Amino acid sequence: MSKRRQKHEEHEEHVNHERWLVTYADMITLLMVLFIVLFAMGQTDIAKYKKLRHSLAVGFGGPDKLGLLDGGSGVLEGGASPVGIAPAELAAKQAISTLDRRSVAWRAEKAKLDGTRAALEKSLKGFGNPVIKDSQIRVTVSSRGLVITIESDIVLFEPGSAAIRPEGQKVLDRIAEQLVALPNSITVEGHTDNVPIAGTYPSNWELSTARASSVLRSLIALHGLSPWKGTASGFADQRNVAPNDTSAGRAKNRRVEIVVQAAVSDPGVDSPEAVAAVEAAKASEAASAVDELILAAPFPATS
Repeated sequence: MSKRRQKHEEHEEHVNHERWLVTYADMITLLMVLFIVLFAMGQTDIAKYKKLRHSLAVGFGGPDKLGLLDGGSGVLEGGASPVGIAPAELAAKQAISTLDRRSVAWRAEKAKLDGTRAALEKSLKGFGNPVIKDSQIRVTVSSRGLVITIESDIVLFEPGSAAIRPEGQKVLDRIAEQLVALPNSITVEGHTDNVPIAGTYPSNWELSTARASSVLRSLIALHGLSPWKGTASGFADQRNVAPNDTSAGRAKNRRVEIVVQAAVSDPGVDSPEAVAAVEAAKASEAASAVDELILAAPFPATS
């Protein structure tokens, strides 16, 4: 019995007093992982920096060029601009280049219209009609093109009528000599004062439109202007150039305008091209400001 009891005690399970080391090792491992994650979060990640730069640039009005689906060498890396130029800067250069081309084209078009204006002024000045004053026929060049303004009731028509007077037809003949060979489209606009009329036409709308149509018919029928190049429209008293409270002002408002439309629009400060160039320049400046802001205040490390 004593041998069996001794043998049984030898096979009895040994109690491990160092099991706490396993729990301790697990805790140390988890703490190490935690501090590695905190360390990684405290570092400036280039991909995240680019995403932040892009988001701020878009917020300042920059173009959306750095999306995650635009391709790149990395998972979070956006598309790169050619030859290392930032997207906002590239957009600014392209917009300014487009504006420069439009400006060159407009200067050439304006020079051509200025030449026609000079020829018209010379032809009309030698007209020699004592009844028609120089101030009653004005030739200007604007963003619309070449504008020939003729005061209606003194030069072209009798009051309330749309039939061209013989003296007015001679003026149109001189004008047509310079215009019919131009490739530009021509618009004839009729205008009146605000005094109501009575008689052939029920209102100034019909009178202004009829006068514009009479002038356009003269250019087409007598001088061979291509019909597809011409349009006529009436504006009644809605586009005044002078107050209607004086007889001189009303006389200026009763007019016909022959507009030789510019083949190229003037890329002035309010043109879409100029606005695009300004917005692109602002976006480029915003992107540079974002870079300086982020570099001056880097992401703080987390301890």
